[in-house]
Amino acid sequence: MTLEGTFGGGPPIVCFANDYRGDPTSKHHIMRILAGHTDVLWVESAGMRRPKLWNPLDLRRIAARLRRSAAGVRRDGTDRLHVVSPLSVPLPGRRIATEANRFLYKRAIRRALRGLGLTRKPLLWVYTPTVAPYLASMPRAGLVYHCVDRWWAFPDYDSKVMRDCHAQLCRNADVVFASAGELLEDCLRYTPRAYLLRHGVEWEHFARAALAPPERPADVRDIQGPIIGFFGLIHEWVDQELLCHVAAAFPQATVVLIGRVQVDDARLRAMPNIRLLGQRPYADLPAYAAAFDVALVPFMRNDLTAAVNPIKLREYLCAGLPVVATALPEIVLLSDRPQLRVAESPDQFVAGVGAFLTAGRDPAARRAAAEAERGESWSSRCAEMARLVRRHLPTDQ
Repeated sequence: MTLEGTFGGGPPIVCFANDYRGDPTSKHHIMRILAGHTDVLWVESAGMRRPKLWNPLDLRRIAARLRRSAAGVRRDGTDRLHVVSPLSVPLPGRRIATEANRFLYKRAIRRALRGLGLTRKPLLWVYTPTVAPYLASMPRAGLVYHCVDRWWAFPDYDSKVMRDCHAQLCRNADVVFASAGELLEDCLRYTPRAYLLRHGVEWEHFARAALAPPERPADVRDIQGPIIGFFGLIHEWVDQELLCHVAAAFPQATVVLIGRVQVDDARLRAMPNIRLLGQRPYADLPAYAAAFDVALVPFMRNDLTAAVNPIKLREYLCAGLPVVATALPEIVLLSDRPQLRVAESPDQFVAGVGAFLTAGRDPAARRAAAEAERGESWSSRCAEMARLVRRHLPTDQ
């Protein structure tokens, strides 16, 4: 069953996710593809934790949310994808907030759909589990829950609230997708209608690093020795001690870290050969990847990361990069890739980096690694989703 056959002429999709801005995640890739076949309304959902009013970052987020709410419906570059930010009370688990948000979400979505001329009941597609209590009263053609994280393992979130919302969505959804094997097990506890759909990759974007390497970006052009690179959010699941261990083991190399920093990074900044570049445009990542001699997935091992399926690993492989990664369940499954070394310990991690640096750059191996990932596209993942949605929820109703 093709995407057009499932979604073309079908109901619009109302997607509940986090902020639309920023680098694309699995949600962005999937919804942009689906918007090629039907109308998509992306609903920027309320935060999944209670804001700390003494935290300047949280205050800035609240102010930005209010501005986006006042802006009404915004159109993405894709003609059929629009974004709306309902006013909401960011207090997950509080009864009065739940009742208020149920009303605010329903009103904002109804107005947005009406303003876009969309009169059919929408297919609700959920990424942020805290919207679960708001959905019962919303007219819908069906409900899809795409579980991409073990939400209750995040230290800042209310574990009970997240577990309850996850269970409610699993029970009520017509079909559930899980992006990792561990997440599938979490979902199958509550529904038999759950399926494993691992993340895809934007192959054409990242393969350029191996097949037609772009010019080296100006902010790493001065680096003379090897570059050991990472791109992605630098948060609590990134093992800073491991990164420092790698940097100390290879003083002749530069460890380049690209991405927003949302934790204390003092220990990283103290290392003379670690360079933090901050966030860089998604469009520029292939150029940085082409400059890397080795790429890293230096994640902590805990209950949260055990269920992670890191998109960056496939992006690195599409770029043809040699990769050293922490031995997480989803990473171990890819250990047959010649360009990937999976490490069980910091010493193994360093040994993997050392082996790739000693071997030196191999353009032919990079091109072969990129070509091997060609079939892992987001389009192929969406086609499989379409098949399963069609099985459980005919869209020609």
